[in-house]
Amino acid sequence: MHVAIYMRSLKSARGAERVAANLARGLASRQHQVDFLVEEDGAWLLDELRANCPGVRIVNLRDAAPAGMVDRGWLLRTFAWALWTAPAVWLSGGDGCLKPLAMLLYKDRPPLRALIAYMKAAKPHAALSFLNYPNIALLLAARMQSSDTRIVVSVRNHMSVAAANLESNWVRSVPRLMRRLFRFADAVVAPSRGVADDVTRITGLNGSRVSVVYNPVFRPELPILAAEPVDHRWLADGNEPVVIGSGKFKPQKDFPTLLKAFARVRSVRAARLLILGSGRDGPELRALADSLGIGEDVDFPGHVENPFAYYGRASLFVLSSVWEGLPNALIEAMACGCPVVSTDCPSGPDEILDGGRFGPLVPVGDSDAMAAAILRTLEAPPARAQMTERARAFSLDQAVSGFEAVLAG
Repeated sequence: MHVAIYMRSLKSARGAERVAANLARGLASRQHQVDFLVEEDGAWLLDELRANCPGVRIVNLRDAAPAGMVDRGWLLRTFAWALWTAPAVWLSGGDGCLKPLAMLLYKDRPPLRALIAYMKAAKPHAALSFLNYPNIALLLAARMQSSDTRIVVSVRNHMSVAAANLESNWVRSVPRLMRRLFRFADAVVAPSRGVADDVTRITGLNGSRVSVVYNPVFRPELPILAAEPVDHRWLADGNEPVVIGSGKFKPQKDFPTLLKAFARVRSVRAARLLILGSGRDGPELRALADSLGIGEDVDFPGHVENPFAYYGRASLFVLSSVWEGLPNALIEAMACGCPVVSTDCPSGPDEILDGGRFGPLVPVGDSDAMAAAILRTLEAPPARAQMTERARAFSLDQAVSGFEAVLAG
């Protein structure tokens, strides 16, 4: 097949970005022609694809898009199309989508014309997008031109919970846009059963149009990466158990609950906590650690290119999220043999841990239950080989096969 994969950027090299890059690599290895469409270049993951995957062609839509704001005629035609297609939804007062649609189309200058021009010229068999913005943009572009390309969108998060918990007007508008536009998709891919159920509730789509394909997380090179050296004294000395959390410093990941749980653990036994990642909430998290009296036992190394080496040497990985789609970091830690504790958040941890068989599941936001689970697991950790074997269920091979089937139609 000739397949187009559309992401805005791979600069963060996390979550959906890694999934998209791994999928491109896997499809190309099976002799499919892959065009990787981005709006922003300069990411090391893109450089890696260029260097190691000759079957993947990088297409920068920003380079092909006209400079400056879109012309007035384009604006009028686009809004005329939107209003003609769904006047009740776009214009309705309390539940209207006209403003978020306008913000999507014009404030951020998405390269819709370049995307449409690409689709007309390349005529891929299928086009696949990841995350909310590319999903909406791809569906708009597909509806604004006639094409036989199969359109597949991939929802990566539990959007009902995300919209209820975040203050972002854009995120809150996404379920409304999904209700209006997802009917134009040929298929929807979700990374877990929980996300798939959420999509069908939001959109009203028949469940047969929503496929579950687990993320391509486990790869043969992970054990090699896990064995690489780590430049952190706590992991080198091995004197005290090291607990690790990982992710963007934002409300979804709920690192305050992890810090509070670790403070309770630290009051009982010696331990250290590393939280990998970065984000706007960093200063508040550091201040909270100090106020809890654990500042000397908590470190924030920032974003690291090889977190697997950290997971391979840690005593325990903890996922404290309020919601997820299918948390890659949880699977990655298990792939490196690291025992895990997780919140039972929607969606993914329950499926990954098989209802708690492969690691404790605790209520969201419950620092006492999290602390108790951490202490139990540190005291009696499961076999590291058992963790690795479970992670194999989320392999690159199974994900590529799953996406192949959906893209082929």
